[in-house]
Amino acid sequence: MIRNSFLLFAGGILVLSGISACGKDKFETKPTLELKSQSSVVPFDPEIAFSITMKFTDKEGDLSGLRDSSIVYFPVWLNVREPQFPYPVAYSTLPEFPDNKSGEIELRLSQLDYYRDFLQTQPPDVDKNDTIQFKVVVKDKAGNVSDTLTTNPIVLLGQ
Repeated sequence: MIRNSFLLFAGGILVLSGISACGKDKFETKPTLELKSQSSVVPFDPEIAFSITMKFTDKEGDLSGLRDSSIVYFPVWLNVREPQFPYPVAYSTLPEFPDNKSGEIELRLSQLDYYRDFLQTQPPDVDKNDTIQFKVVVKDKAGNVSDTLTTNPIVLLGQ
């Protein structure tokens, strides 16, 4: 009888702890980023924009805000040719939106901003492609910084 009561008590404790664990918020104070989708090949056209879409989570939901939160993204050059000018690091504030613990962020980038002239021998080889990856970090209103998200390679087709 005591053994059955103990098993019943232990089973009840396990069920209650399982229920309470399922209800806990799994988000962290530090924002997280996860790559959802991205452009992979971008044709050479000054009008073309390509995109990187990320999922974010933030326990406090304080990722938005014109002055307090930010996003930093910069390309990493994957070519073997040397660029005449380095790629810029982009720093921007996130737009104001309702406090959400999760959602999506989409970066829309101009192909022309990231296509670079390369130091070349004569004759110029303008048909070469550029390949880049982006590294992205966000900071919430409380100053918590996410881990760095690295995209897959993106090919910018030559002229």
